Formats: sequence, structure tokens, C-alpha cells
Amino acid sequence: MSMFRKIRFRFILVASFAILCILISFVGVFNSVRYVQNNDEINAILTILSRNKGEFPDPIEINREVGNRGLSVAVINQYQYYSFIVDRKKDTVSLNLSHISHLTEEQAESYMRNINLYERDGRFRKNNHFYSYRVTKMNPSGRYLVVVLDATRFFADRSELINLSIQMSFYSLLFFILVVSVFSGYAIKPYLENYEKQKRFITNAGHELKTPLSIISANNELQELMTGETEWTKSTKDQVERLTHLINQLVTLARLEEQPNIVLERVCFSEIVQDAAEDFKAPIIKDGKTFEMQIASDIYVKAEEKSLFELVTLLVDNANKYCDDKGTVSVKLSRTSGLKKARLEVSNTFKEGTEIDYSRFFDRFYREDESHNNQTSGYGIGLSMAQSIVKIFKGKISVSYKNDAITFKVIL
Repeated sequence: MSMFRKIRFRFILVASFAILCILISFVGVFNSVRYVQNNDEINAILTILSRNKGEFPDPIEINREVGNRGLSVAVINQYQYYSFIVDRKKDTVSLNLSHISHLTEEQAESYMRNINLYERDGRFRKNNHFYSYRVTKMNPSGRYLVVVLDATRFFADRSELINLSIQMSFYSLLFFILVVSVFSGYAIKPYLENYEKQKRFITNAGHELKTPLSIISANNELQELMTGETEWTKSTKDQVERLTHLINQLVTLARLEEQPNIVLERVCFSEIVQDAAEDFKAPIIKDGKTFEMQIASDIYVKAEEKSLFELVTLLVDNANKYCDDKGTVSVKLSRTSGLKKARLEVSNTFKEGTEIDYSRFFDRFYREDESHNNQTSGYGIGLSMAQSIVKIFKGKISVSYKNDAITFKVIL
């Protein structure tokens, strides 16, 4: 359940991010187009006024300039503008304020300081009004005609459009997230049901298989009592033990996934690692390998004691299985550099490990030894169990290869 919830959450997150990028792009393009249109309209109006000495000509000619927008006299009269002529010394020759209602002659004179006669176009802001102007040199007199358009309406429309588009995008995103959340629940429901059925099947099949295995084991023991241990009874015994171990692992893995919210308590990691690793010391040394332990004392973590012991056992058992002959199995427990977390490192010598795909080590039923070491027993479940246990403890597990050694690192 927890796994599917995470998948669903990630899907919603990715889908929401994608639609957010689309909405941002749409808002950006839409407002950019509107910005260009406004600028073109302002430039067209300033061009018409400059050509006609600060006055609007016939509406037909205006529509020809601005692209047949259907401008009537009433629309033209809504534009607020004024014009003036200055000489080379910037002294005012004439001032026409007949087409702007909110400016006095003194204000218009003071606004001249914001106009650069040597720039063809420009803008300035005064008293919460935005103005765009066009400077035209009147040859051969050397005077300058300056036409100033009150562009406040254009900027206000643009600002309103930006705010409206942002609000619409925000509500659209919320609606999309809601829709995706609802429909993703329906879409994932069949997979959840199948997953639950699989887990119940594994648990039930495990219990059902234990009965015939017990009977086979009992019959095999009876045969040994009657005829003594033979090659066949020993082989049967070994295979029953392997199959029993596999069933127990499958059932344990299913139970771990059924109980992701297991209660975590403060336990002594040092003692658990010591006890679990000591169980492997004798068989490892007996096989002619070197066994090293470096366990720092008094390291405590939030975990469940039995599952934590199982985690250490799985990692050390895996290291023993895949360690080279006369190689070294190493178990180290220490604190991280920040002293806030515990770090467990279990490594083993494996000189043929350069060509291995370590990214698949935690995949269920994956066994690298299928192509490297067919004599090593195992079903590729142990490391998957270890990963599930670490996830329940809200920790991290990783694998690396360096200096002819495979190292599993657990941070809790």
C-alpha cells in the first residue's frame, strides 16, 4: 500500500509540474503577444500624430496605419495626448494641450525635463500616469516636434491581463490536481487489489507448503533411521531446508510490506550487530576466509529489534556467500560525520566484481551469480528484504564496488 501511495503521489507531482510548465508558458506567450500588440499600437498612434503635426487625421487613414481596427471618431477621442514644439535651445515654441484633460500648462512644461530630444522614442512616468513620446526633427528649421501619448490605459490593461491570466492559471492548476488525484485513485485501484491478492497468495501458499515439507522432512528422517544417512537422504534434507528458508523469506517479505508503519523503538545497534555478526564468525573462518569486526559501542537507533537483527544477518550472510576463497568479510559500525546517524558497512572481497550491474542488486529475485558463480546458493530475495527493512526504519541502503570489494552501506 505504501509503495503504491508513493507511486501515486509521484505521478500527481510530475503531472502537476508538467501542467504548471504548460500554464507558465501559456501565460508568458499570451502576455508577450499582448505586450507586442500594445507597443505596436502605441508606435502606430505616435507615428500618425507625428506625421500630422500632433493631430489625428481622418479615421480611414488611421485604420490604414493601425491595421483596420475599425476605429471610430469616438474611439479616437478616447486617446489622451499632447504635443509641443521646441527650438534648438529647448525653448518652447508652441504647446497644444487640447487633447488631454488632466494636464495643466505648468505640468506639461515640467514634464519636458523627462524627454530626451536626441532619442526618437521614450517613456516616462509622472503622477501615476505612463507616457510614451516620439521626437521628430523639423527640417530645415532645426526645431523638434514632440508628441506625448498618455499610455496609462495600455499599461493598466496589460497589468489586468497579467493578473487575470495568473489567477486563471492558478485555479486551473488546482482543478487539474484535484482531477488527477481523483482519477489516479481509480486508475491505481485494480493494481492495488492485484497486489493485495499476490501478498495473500504468498502468505497462504507459504503456510500450505510448510505442511508437505514437514512430511517430507519427517519421512526423510525415518529413512535415515532405517538405512542410515545416504547421498540421497542428505540431498533431500538440504533441498527441504533451502525451500523452507525460501518460503520463510517470502512470507517475511510479504509481512514487512503489509506493516510499513511498524512501531520503532530506541535499541542498541552496537549489541545487535555484535550478536548477529558473531554467529557467522566460526563458519567464515572455517571456510578459510578472514573475518573482521569494528563495532563502535553505545550506538542507538530507532528500529524494531527483531527486524534489525534480521537486516544485519541478511547482509553478513550475503557477504559470506559471495566472498572469494581466502577473501575477507568485514563488518563495521560507526557514527556518521555529523554524529547524528549510525553507519553500518558490510563488505566482502570479490575480484570479479568490475562488470556487475550493482543498480539491480535490490531487485527481487535478481541474482548476479547466475552468470558469475552458479555454485552460490540463494534466490535473490535477501537483499530485497534488507531494502524493505531499511525503508521501514526510514533509513538508506546502498551498494558500491571499490578495491576488489563489494560494500553495502546502511544509514539509520
